[in-house]
Amino acid sequence: MPIKRTDHISLNVVNLEEAIHFFSLCGLEVRGRWEMKGEILDRLLNLERAETDCVALGLPGEPIWLELVRFKHPRDTTSVIQSVHTGGLRHLCFEVIGLDTLLEQLEDNGYQSIGDVANYENEYRLCYVRGPEGVIIELAEKIGPV
Repeated sequence: MPIKRTDHISLNVVNLEEAIHFFSLCGLEVRGRWEMKGEILDRLLNLERAETDCVALGLPGEPIWLELVRFKHPRDTTSVIQSVHTGGLRHLCFEVIGLDTLLEQLEDNGYQSIGDVANYENEYRLCYVRGPEGVIIELAEKIGPV
């Protein structure tokens, strides 16, 4: 099997601080911040003079992490908000404890659920939330003993 494990997931964002705030509300912690530029990045991305600010977020004890990337050059000032049924990578799913409390906290910070909380086969309570720049997360709370 050529794939050993999932290392990280990367999201490009226009407003890095808002994205950090949103994912921090969900419980992710900042693990590191760095800038990237130079020949290696240019070759990797097939761009000229690429320059980025990056932040790593993760959960304590979890090896997989979320990388937020803001391009300083070339600069993107748009964010495309697509529908939940559009093709392509569409959402990240997090298993949570205290779904209702988390939804209230997100709502208090201006982030709305896309639809209602749904019961999936009495196994999970599920809800989709649209975060900054159209990012969609699915929140899944196990029903019954954890």
